[in-house]
Amino acid sequence: MVQNNTVYLHAYAIPLLHAAKYPSSDVCGVLLGKNTADGLKVETAIPFFHHWTAVTPMLEVALKQTDLYAKENNLSIVGWYHGNARNDETVLPERAVKVTETIKKNNEDKAIIFLINNKQFTSLEKDESAITPFVHSDNQWRKIKEPFVNSNNNEAKFNEKDTYSKVRGLFSSAAYNRIHDFDEHVDDISLNWLETSKIVL
Repeated sequence: MVQNNTVYLHAYAIPLLHAAKYPSSDVCGVLLGKNTADGLKVETAIPFFHHWTAVTPMLEVALKQTDLYAKENNLSIVGWYHGNARNDETVLPERAVKVTETIKKNNEDKAIIFLINNKQFTSLEKDESAITPFVHSDNQWRKIKEPFVNSNNNEAKFNEKDTYSKVRGLFSSAAYNRIHDFDEHVDDISLNWLETSKIVL
């Protein structure tokens, strides 16, 4: 059965803002949302790392804290996002797949991966997705073709029609400077990385 996924502004924008803040680093984080009968509502994101993008004890700590935070806000961890540092690197890394497999097991066998498309990321003036979503189907992670193109593509659709223009506005105002990840929190505990999910956009 096709998994229908609705993506909210925060879930689309926060991974891109995280990548913009650390353009020379791999970045990653989790996607939060809700399960529905036919798919996922991907509502927001929490940035994890720009240093420790491999599977480490730091990841376990970040996941546990995020899981508690999500439950307090009536949300679940529904996916993972990843951005490669190199513009020519477009392959979904194995470490991202491993983390998302764990998320899927804990989320009624549903999950989604966002891979930032670096080539498209450099030309945000176009109404084309800078994120490539992947869903699990036929025992493999499959790229969703032409995501967010129109309302007929229910595998990946926005809940707001003006998402692209709003994201362009966020970049114009350098909103990425207001994004904090777990790495930053470790260096400065006054930075509330979890509340990035509620950042005013």
